[in-house]
Amino acid sequence: MATAAITGGASALPTFDAPAWLASLVAIGGGYALASGRKLWLVVEDCDADDLTSVMAQIVGKPERAEAIRWIIEARQNGEAR
Repeated sequence: MATAAITGGASALPTFDAPAWLASLVAIGGGYALASGRKLWLVVEDCDADDLTSVMAQIVGKPERAEAIRWIIEARQNGEAR
């Protein structure tokens, strides 16, 4: 099963780790792309349903997390290590 991309200490609110989330998506057989207009494409064909559910639950209804994912993909496309 994919690992969680949520991190945080006992006294801190959990934070979202977009690079770890992308790694989790790829680990379950998914993929991603950023199209023109910053449209985020998530490829999930043939991913195990249980694994996919746990990964996608981290971003559904959380537009700030989708934006963080876009930002990381853009940085990678521009040659910035993230």
